Amino acid sequence: MSRKHRYIEHLTKEEQDSLQKGYKNGKSHIFRRKCYGILLSHERKNMTELSDFFNVSKVSISTWLNEWEMGGIEGLYLKPGRGRPKKLNPDNVEEVKTIKTLIENEPKNLQRVVGQIKEELGIDLCKKTLQRFLKELTIGGNGSAKG
Repeated sequence: MSRKHRYIEHLTKEEQDSLQKGYKNGKSHIFRRKCYGILLSHERKNMTELSDFFNVSKVSISTWLNEWEMGGIEGLYLKPGRGRPKKLNPDNVEEVKTIKTLIENEPKNLQRVVGQIKEELGIDLCKKTLQRFLKELTIGGNGSAKG
C-alpha cells in the first residue's frame, strides 16, 4: 500500500507568474527555492523528488506546501523572530535607564558595569554585548549612551 503523493494541483496564471517572478527576482535564496519548489510541485514532482533536488527533508517540503496553501506567495517569505532573542532590549525603558545610570557611575570600566548588570538585572552578558547595545542605542536615536 503506497502513500498518496501530494502536489500543488491548481495554480492560476497570475499565481504562476508571481512564483516565476519570485524565483527569478526574490531577495532571499530561501524564498527563491520555495517559489521554485511550488512550481515543480505543480509540475507533479512528488515530495521525495523535491527533497532530493533541494537537498532538504520531506518535512521542509511539506512545510513549503503548507505555507503556500495557507498564505500564497506571502506565506513563502521568511517570518520575523528567527534567531536568538536579544539579551538587552532597547525598548525596555527601565532597563535602559538602569544601564545608563550604571555607566554614568563607571564610565571608564565597562567590565565592572557588566558585573553590576548581572547583579541588578540578572542578565549575564559580556563587555562586547554591552558595547553593541550602547552603539544600538546611539544609532537608534534614543540619545547617547551617557545620558
